[in-house]
Amino acid sequence: MIIDEILSKAKTVAIFGHVRPDGDCVGSTLGIYNYIRDNYPEIEATVFIESFPASYNLINGADKVVHEYDGREVDLAFLMDTPSFERVGANGAECFKKAKFTCNIDHHISNPLNLCNVNVVEPEASSASEVLFFQLSKEKVSKNTANSLYLGIIHDTGAFKFSCTSKRTMNAVGDLIDKGIDFARIINDTYYTRTYKQTLATGHVMQKCKLALDGKVVYAFITEEEMKSFDITASELGTVIDTIREVGGTEVTIFLYPVNGKYKISMRSNYVVDVNAIAREFGGGGHVRAAGGDTDMAPEAAIEKIVELVAKQL
Repeated sequence: MIIDEILSKAKTVAIFGHVRPDGDCVGSTLGIYNYIRDNYPEIEATVFIESFPASYNLINGADKVVHEYDGREVDLAFLMDTPSFERVGANGAECFKKAKFTCNIDHHISNPLNLCNVNVVEPEASSASEVLFFQLSKEKVSKNTANSLYLGIIHDTGAFKFSCTSKRTMNAVGDLIDKGIDFARIINDTYYTRTYKQTLATGHVMQKCKLALDGKVVYAFITEEEMKSFDITASELGTVIDTIREVGGTEVTIFLYPVNGKYKISMRSNYVVDVNAIAREFGGGGHVRAAGGDTDMAPEAAIEKIVELVAKQL
């Protein structure tokens, strides 16, 4: 397998994901980390990703994550679930200029396919965790690695609800279950449960939801002041859009929230609209049915522009 070939030539490894890591980012980075720890104990491997929900700490190695790149030079740098150097988290983009060899494992349709020395990019895959699984030697995948990859697949398939879920995805999940993973706990504790303050903030956003285009679009935003009133961070708002998405009869869901002086745009579609194309208008990208970007515009103005772009596609 390609991962084993690459690892056989490395003594030091750095692993990076994207800004504001989600379940797939954490799952794929810790997936390759655990694979290395289990099979290549002589390799010094470090995961550099930003802060993530506390519920993900049930994955082995989460307590070893470093949240800021320290400038070290390494033999091998992995870029997981990330389609551009602008999106590398933990200020890690500089590492890819210094590393002796680099590898990108991703599934974003916006990926240019030339970021690293080796680029394994499968836009049809459900997740970077799924892509990674099929690049590993199955017999070398431990329970810890399998738990990590299951986390990633669960979150990027919306617990198998999203259209990116395929027979190949489910075959991978079956193999992971055979490794004895804690599948019930992972899906319950990281996907379906929220903290009390997350529940209050989600309820607040749901109350603010509005419809557009004859009910085909549902949208909402939360302000920095509102986030402070709930004592909630941006990383704790990751599941809000999937809750809003449950409004019946809608095709597109839009949710905006403040991050680092801008508004983060999250979009989902069900069957028709290519939200990746819309995200590119805001310097972002992602997938046909799930994408995002950032904007300096006021949230109301940004939503108005997004709705106009949705209307053109519809």
